Formats: sequence, C-alpha cells, structure tokens
Amino acid sequence: MAIPLTYSYRSIAIRKGSSAMAVFGIALVVVVFVVLLALAEGFRRAVATSGSPRNVIVLRKGADAEMQSQVRREVARIIEEMPIVATGADGAKVFSLECLTLINLPRKDGSGDSYINLRGASPRSLDVHEEVRLREGRWIAWGTNQVVVGAALARRLEGFGIGGEFVSGRHRFEIVGIFEAGGNSFESEIWMDGTIFVSTFNRKDVYQSAIFRANGDPEAARSTLEQTIADDPRLQSVQALNEKEYYRKQSELMASVITILGGILTFIMAIGGVVGAMNTMYAAVAQRKREIGCMLSMGFSPESLWVAFIVESLCLASIGAVIGCAASMIFDGMKTGTTNWATFSETAFEFTVTPNILLIASFLALAMGFIGGFLPALHASRLKVVEALRRA
Repeated sequence: MAIPLTYSYRSIAIRKGSSAMAVFGIALVVVVFVVLLALAEGFRRAVATSGSPRNVIVLRKGADAEMQSQVRREVARIIEEMPIVATGADGAKVFSLECLTLINLPRKDGSGDSYINLRGASPRSLDVHEEVRLREGRWIAWGTNQVVVGAALARRLEGFGIGGEFVSGRHRFEIVGIFEAGGNSFESEIWMDGTIFVSTFNRKDVYQSAIFRANGDPEAARSTLEQTIADDPRLQSVQALNEKEYYRKQSELMASVITILGGILTFIMAIGGVVGAMNTMYAAVAQRKREIGCMLSMGFSPESLWVAFIVESLCLASIGAVIGCAASMIFDGMKTGTTNWATFSETAFEFTVTPNILLIASFLALAMGFIGGFLPALHASRLKVVEALRRA
C-alpha cells in the first residue's frame, strides 16, 4: 500500500510545540556551521586572492612568509638584470624590492591593539601589484615619511583617515591616502617609501622580498630562476615562488584552524540537535500508537510506516535548514578581522557565505534529521497491531 505521507505532513502542524523545538535546534546548528565556514572562507579569500599569478616572489630559502625572509640588495640586483623580468612601457624593469615590519596600533572600537604590517614599497610597486588602486587622497611623495593605508585597515583603526598621523617608536608618519586592492590582504597593510623604511628601521640594505612581473610564462620564469639559483653561488640563499601560490599557502593554516574548530563545535551542537529530533520523534510515536495500529490494521506495511516517520523527520530538518540558512545570510558581508598565524599580523576580511556552504549545511541538517528519526521510525514500524491498539 502507498506510504501515508499526507499523514506525516499533517502531524507536524498538529504537534506545533515539539516540532518547533526540533526545528529550532537544527536551525541553530545550521547557523553556527554556516557562520564558521563563512569566516574561514572570507579569510581564505582575503589572503589567497592577494598577489598576481604573473608575478614571482623571491624570499630567503626556507622562509614561509615575508616576515621570516631576508633578501640582500646585491642579490636582488642580480635577479633584476635577468631577461626573465618583464620590462614596463617606460623601459624599466617591473621589479620591486620590499620590506616589512609589524607595528602595534589601537583598534577603533577600543577592544585592544593590533599588529599591523607596515610595508616599505618602491616606485615600481604599483606596477608589480596591479590590483592596488588609490581610492582617496594621493600617493606618497617618495623620500618622505608619508604613508597610504589599506581601506580595510582604515575602517578598523582609530584616527586613520586622510590627514591623520600615527607614531611608531620615535617616528611619526603622515597619512596622505587610502588604497584598495579588491578586498585582499594588502588592504590590511600600511605602505611607505622603502628607502625611508630601510633608514628608519636600520635595515642596512636588507629587504624581506623581491617581486617581479615575469617576462612570458610565470612558471617558466620561476623554473629558470630556480635553476640559476642552484648554479650561482651568489643566489643560493634565496628561493623563487609564484606569488599567487605563495599567498594561497599562507591562507591555508588559519582557514584550516577555523574550519577544524568549527567542525568540532558543530559536531557537539549536532549531537544536541540529533537528540532533540530523536526525542521529538519518539514522543510522536508514543502519542500516535493507536493511529499507527489503525494504519497497520488497514494494510499499511511496516516499511511504509518507517518511511513515513523518516519523511516526517526529514521535513522537520528541511524546515530547520531553510530557517538556519536564511538567518545566516545576515552575516554575509559582515566585516571583521583576525590575526594571520602565518604572518602574526591582523588581516581584515568579510564573512563570505557561498552557495556551496549553504548546500553543505543543508545536507548536514538532513543528516541530522535522518539520524534523529531513524530509531523512532524503526520503533514505530516494529509495533504489533494489538500492542498499538491497546489502551493505556
């Protein structure tokens, strides 16, 4: 005989209280799961989208991040003269020596201080980092203590508008512009003249990285440089990486940590959601024993009853999934920031809810509904007609 699905749908509406509790529990798990994955995805996108696939970055051999790296000027000059480095319209090499340090600055909301990347740039930096665009004000005057601030950082730090200034140690810097970079991690940095940076922070011609636009295929340029590094004793202290791949690897650690911690928290909450759904379905079976007995006596098979109760549980889970996904969209685009464990500096980013995250969350809700309804449905299908019809 056909499965009594109509009966299952109507039962949800009749038992509003217990159904609502099960739906709420599943929806809460979905919201937490989506928000944590959106947090990891937003961070990953902010960092992984930095850089250009056409660029090659040179770091100290063994260094995983610019902050750990040292590249001497004489080494960089040898690489700059190689034919693998592209030439700009003005005939100059698209090559930038850059340095980096961490400075401590107060947040706008008063919640404490943040470690911020202060980058020493060169006049060719805008050619190398083509995604960087000035949004307000003007670019720095080379040879001065002027700086430009990333748009994401300007939102999070106190007094970081154009015309403001900040002090780091004995040095005072004037903010003359705000730049954007498509939402990537460069927007969480402050840029200044690299030459002034070297003298201010006493770097003695030691930089953190050398970045250049490849002349032709970037992978071929990187391989050629790696071969040259292996053959030339003067270059054996450095390594060459594709810039896009370098930033992608930087994003993996923190994104993985957020995902793992989110998975653990979601698993714990999911157990509660499953128990809630199971209690709801067991209560439904207990309250409907006589109804189940009537359906069995009418010719409905135990298998059809099992499917009916599973469908009822899945319906509750589906409603919870829809409510949870809809509620989690409130967080989409919300701006926040966290410490990047690869660089130990703060990275500002946005929560990013993707269709894939919503799809995974929906499958999680359905899995909770199935697991929560399995045993109660099995119990209902195994009831004997006489036992089910017996009055309490």
